[in-house]
Amino acid sequence: EAFIDYKSLYMQSSASAADVSSVEAVCASAVKAAMDSKAALIMTLTETGSTALMLAKFWPEAPILAISASETTIRQLLLARGVVPIATASFQGTDNVIAKGLAKAKELGLVKTGDLVVAVHGTREECAGATNMMKIVTVP
Repeated sequence: EAFIDYKSLYMQSSASAADVSSVEAVCASAVKAAMDSKAALIMTLTETGSTALMLAKFWPEAPILAISASETTIRQLLLARGVVPIATASFQGTDNVIAKGLAKAKELGLVKTGDLVVAVHGTREECAGATNMMKIVTVP
């Protein structure tokens, strides 16, 4: 994968669609932000896995940590390129779930202290199809 031109792949993927959904726009922006900020990881909280798959569509260089409460979703995401799925008990307290995800990412060796991580999730907790937020956090 060292020879893949991720920026070119992103440009091709993002230029191909005329009308995009708000979820796709947020995911495209998250991948662009990860590329521009040299983020070590993209993290998403996903009920059905569609946000993680939408992020993978844009071929980010950074791995995608997909956090889900659904065992079925986790099994399905094991087949997606660049996606590392992990389980959580609940999405209640989004900031808490993100903090636990960062700790797990450190444990897995995906990030280290001081790295930037792009987090993608919805403002409504435990509501599928409501991804509308992206933020950049620093690994503590």
